[in-house]
Amino acid sequence: METIYSRLQSHTILIVEDDESTLKWLKRVLSIYFKEVYTASDALEALDKFNINKTDIVLADIQMPQVDGLTFLKKVASLSPETMRITMTAFNTVPYLNRAVDSGVHFYLKKPIDIDELLFAISSHMPDSTLIEEKIDLGREFEYDSLKKMLYLESKLVKLTKKELLLLELFLKNRHGFISLEVIEQNIWEEQATPDAIRMIIVGLRKKLYNELFENLKGLGYRINLP
Repeated sequence: METIYSRLQSHTILIVEDDESTLKWLKRVLSIYFKEVYTASDALEALDKFNINKTDIVLADIQMPQVDGLTFLKKVASLSPETMRITMTAFNTVPYLNRAVDSGVHFYLKKPIDIDELLFAISSHMPDSTLIEEKIDLGREFEYDSLKKMLYLESKLVKLTKKELLLLELFLKNRHGFISLEVIEQNIWEEQATPDAIRMIIVGLRKKLYNELFENLKGLGYRINLP
């Protein structure tokens, strides 16, 4: 379990469950393993919390009042494609399983939840792109400290704005692929942003680091080119 703990301890999770006792139990247990554990008793409350704190992982029950868990997880996918989406259900019928597949969840678990199974599944499904080592060599004497959330050039601090810092971390978490302007907007801005506003943040980050670190490919978006 030490390996699993080391993989999960820097990540955040949102649990959506309308059964109060189950919700409290999951929060109590998962708080041991995760950096932050957020909870919600229905999909609407969960969406409000997710818009404030876009967690790395979302665990949602299917059967909930007002909006069901799979509909909610579809919305999560549109807001934050890199967030791991897990559903839990007391049902194991073909229609439910088909809906889970159609909703694009990473995996589903049968209730009652086995905590060891849940932790192992999350750890196994966690792509390397979400794991950021403590200190990252960005090339040309630049180094990013992911624990302190600070950028250094030859050991001297380089000051970043809040949005520049969030953008740099987003690039590092998705270092193996391109990130669209839409994904950048959804993860960095609390309100709607224009493409020009997003590009200005990218330009600012390029100036504080160096231009070749970020690649732009029309139709795909941007990606970081680590040495």
